[in-house]
Amino acid sequence: MSDSPKRRLRRGAVAAATTAQLEELGVDPASSALAAAALRLAAEVDSSQDARAASTATRELRQAMAVVIAAAPPKERGDRIDQLAERRVQRLSAQADEGAG
Repeated sequence: MSDSPKRRLRRGAVAAATTAQLEELGVDPASSALAAAALRLAAEVDSSQDARAASTATRELRQAMAVVIAAAPPKERGDRIDQLAERRVQRLSAQADEGAG
């Protein structure tokens, strides 16, 4: 172990966005090691004083989140494409009703 003092990580915009994305995915960092690692990496990005270190942490965060997203449980509600398709059906239905009346 090193005698140097532990560096305090700050949670900024990247950590907040990562937390929000994990919540949206329904992934709990307490039950997913990779999600917890993603939050740590996000804090590393927010706390980094060095551009190279920030770049490395960002790359690792991107890779970790790609795996978390791929492994996330499917959502019950439709995605953006489903929502757009539903609005299109409603719009066409309304137009057909106007044309019939």
